[in-house]
Amino acid sequence: MDYRFILSLILAIIVAIFAIQNSSAVDINFLFANFNISQALVILVSALLGAIVVMFLGIVQRMKVNKKYKNVAKIVEKLEVENNKLMAKNQELISKLEEGHTSEANNKEEETPEIQG
Repeated sequence: MDYRFILSLILAIIVAIFAIQNSSAVDINFLFANFNISQALVILVSALLGAIVVMFLGIVQRMKVNKKYKNVAKIVEKLEVENNKLMAKNQELISKLEEGHTSEANNKEEETPEIQG
């Protein structure tokens, strides 16, 4: 199992135990509203909202990483195409250079008089 999943389960159990042990009624003032609800409910809702925020931030981060990955993949593809073109051009130049050396060697052989004894 994934260690993050196990760690999340353990933390959820700890929060649930904490909420159950602190279940007395509390007054909540939020904006213009006043509530008298169980402290356990406040703890659980707060933990749930925190988990949702963390999940949302994780999704945003993953989307950014995926976007960077796609951009890098495009750059790599362009560089591979450019590399293939340069390799072909390099091979062409090597062939021309070898042809030039072969022609020079043939010309030198033709220019050299043979000594007959």
